[in-house]
Amino acid sequence: MHSKPAAPGIIWASLAILAVAGLGAYIHFAHSGALPLDEAWREAVRLEPGSVSFTVAAFMAEIGSGIGVAACGAVACALLLTRRFLREAAALATALLLGVALSEGLKSLVVRPRPMEALYPWDGYSFPSGHSMGAAALAVSLAFAFSSVYESGATFVTKSSVTWIWIAAFAWTLAMMWSRTALGVHWLSDTVAGAVVGASAAVIAQRVWHRPRTR
Repeated sequence: MHSKPAAPGIIWASLAILAVAGLGAYIHFAHSGALPLDEAWREAVRLEPGSVSFTVAAFMAEIGSGIGVAACGAVACALLLTRRFLREAAALATALLLGVALSEGLKSLVVRPRPMEALYPWDGYSFPSGHSMGAAALAVSLAFAFSSVYESGATFVTKSSVTWIWIAAFAWTLAMMWSRTALGVHWLSDTVAGAVVGASAAVIAQRVWHRPRTR
């Protein structure tokens, strides 16, 4: 058996990236400020500095930084390589690199200002969220890797663990999106766009590097 997204998967991932680019074009040319949902969400999740929730959000901001994601990705790739899952490691690295390229490219084109009165240090433009992109690219790539390892016949990965990995990937991405908006450094639309770009990069990378694997 083998693990790969169905043929339409890469098409849908590409369309999703184009949709994010379309939203970015709208923001750049027509509405660089907050969208109505952005404003409502910001008021609902904004934190008080010094609270427990603020500490959690700040901790996630540090883990989800470029250095944090790169370190986690490097460790994951090293572990996959030690088990000789070369394509899974290559797919993970490709997803992160592709996600960064897409995210930074969109930032430089859309040039959306950050929200005013942010509660945490930030750098660069707002759209899309690089933290959300990195969280999604890493988490989805790891979930794909676990699925591939399981379908290769490895006994140390069970079907239930694969299910939980996918749930954890989804939860981690949502948590990072919450963190960025709760700290006031991104609008909700920034984080949604970042997560879509990251997940799409993971799907594309998985499709590019996948080869059928027999039990």
